[in-house]
Parts: sequence; C-alpha cells; structure tokens
Amino acid sequence: MNDKKPRKAISIIKDPDVIRLLADFTRSEILRLLSERSMTETQLAKELGLTKAAIGYHLRQLKDAGLIALDKVEAEEHGILRKYYLTTAAFFIVDPDYIPEDVKRYFLEVQMEHLRGMLSVFKFYNKISEISSEKLEELAEAMLRQLKTIGQKHIGENIENKDVESLIVKIYAEALASLTKQKEWRCIFQK
Repeated sequence: MNDKKPRKAISIIKDPDVIRLLADFTRSEILRLLSERSMTETQLAKELGLTKAAIGYHLRQLKDAGLIALDKVEAEEHGILRKYYLTTAAFFIVDPDYIPEDVKRYFLEVQMEHLRGMLSVFKFYNKISEISSEKLEELAEAMLRQLKTIGQKHIGENIENKDVESLIVKIYAEALASLTKQKEWRCIFQK
C-alpha cells in the first residue's frame, strides 16, 4: 500500500441509512477486520464462519455506503482475480444526533459494554462510586457524544502505519478523560 493514498483515521457517520448498516454484528465485525488489514471475500468467509455469498452481500452494502473500497486485485491461476477490500477509515464514529430511533438501543448497548469494561478498571482500583443502570445508560449516551467531539479533533489525520487498535484506544481514552472532568460525571469518578 506504499503507493496508495493514506486512509483516513476517523470518519464520522451522519447518514441514518449508513448508521443502520452499522447496527449489525456481522457488518461491524467485517469492518473491524478490514480496518486492520485488507482481506478477500474468501478470507472473510473463513474468518467469520459464513458463506462467501453472505459475505458478498455485506461487502456490497458496505462498499455502496462508502465504508470499504477495493484495496488491490491479484491474479490467481487460471485468470481468477482475487479482490482485497479495506475500510475507507480506520475508525467509524456514529454521530448520535443522526442515529435512527429503531437502532439507537444497539449503539447504546455497545457503548454500555465498552463502559462496563472501563469502569471495571476504576472499580478494581476503588476509584469509582456505584453506578446505576440508568446512570450507565446516560453515560453511554454521553460517551457517544464525546466520541464525536474527540473524533472531530482527529478528522484530518491519516492512519498510515499506525496501529488501528491503538488509535481507537486513544480516542476512547480522550473521550473518557473528558467525561471525567464534566460536572455531571465527576461525582462518579471521584470517590
């Protein structure tokens, strides 16, 4: 990929139809895998335990939405072409102001899972007070908003040779650090 244009580090998704596409485990996992390295339909099918037809269906949707692109084409024996796909950005952030109501629960639950992991570390070090289910859901919504804010600061960056997971951890860490300073959430993080 040395002669190619560098990939964007962050893309903030505002199109409700594209956001709906992201509210699917299979497509989310395809994007995660393709954010790390380019892969073929066959490689993705094997990795995810799905048929090539199922993967092809999802790839077409993701490509039509502009979330993935053809990375390279290699010729195999007998003139068969192997197409490799890669995400157009390393990390897709959903703009919470554009999430359709019918998929909002999906994105809140994803953020709640992320927060449970982060808050467990705080709890382990006795640095957090108790948090109710209602507060966790509110914090998840605040995290979605904060991810957008932090993502906007990194919008012009390219990923180049950076590790994708390191970038995502950096964005989440910045978002969480910002939340811990906000008056509404400070009481949870100061025990």
